[in-house]
Amino acid sequence: MTFRELINEVLIRLREETISTDWSGNINESNTVTDYQKVIGSLVNDAKRHCEGNHDWLALRDTYIVTTADGTMQYTLGNASSGAGNNFKVMDVINQETGRHLTQASSEWLNARSFPVANVSTGEPAHYGFNGSTPRTGGRPNDMNVDLYPVPTEAQSINFNIIKPQSQLKIATDTISIPSHPVVLGSYARAISERGEDGGTQSSLAAQESVQALKEAIMLDSGNTEFESDWYIK
Repeated sequence: MTFRELINEVLIRLREETISTDWSGNINESNTVTDYQKVIGSLVNDAKRHCEGNHDWLALRDTYIVTTADGTMQYTLGNASSGAGNNFKVMDVINQETGRHLTQASSEWLNARSFPVANVSTGEPAHYGFNGSTPRTGGRPNDMNVDLYPVPTEAQSINFNIIKPQSQLKIATDTISIPSHPVVLGSYARAISERGEDGGTQSSLAAQESVQALKEAIMLDSGNTEFESDWYIK
């Protein structure tokens, strides 16, 4: 479902005028979209972010590959054109060549083993830790930097498998990645509250339906990752 369609689904429920045609560029800079329609657009993004944060959605999973180099400890998850940004969750980190899973380490732990430089260990990386970020242009968020330890001695590919929330919807044709129904109902519940109509039956019903829709969407998505929720006692 596109951004315009999401907004219109909420406007219909509010008995407000819908957006008849796609706007050009960022919605907040459009002269064809009313101020109230822009408010609904912001509420759609709020609901989207809320839904994204409640589950490890399959649609939001991505892999960023770091190619190591001899003697280089720090790398960036991304390049000038695209990257992981700075708002993501790491699922796992694995060396493509050896199949070794890397474990996360704190900055204190890494610093204690990185200095003095003359004593630093080298070889296949076994640990990683985030350390600052690299600025990007064009309104993109900074991409996170990652330190690998021991310091690599050869070129290897390290997969960072992450869950990365979708960027804020801005353009009319932007398509939402996660299920749209809980986002629509969550936006509608927020719109009722924004109007000051949050004390009656309609508000309570809208809030309950949005919660239920999110639960159902999570249940369906979780059905495709059933083994991730299994617990084992060793």
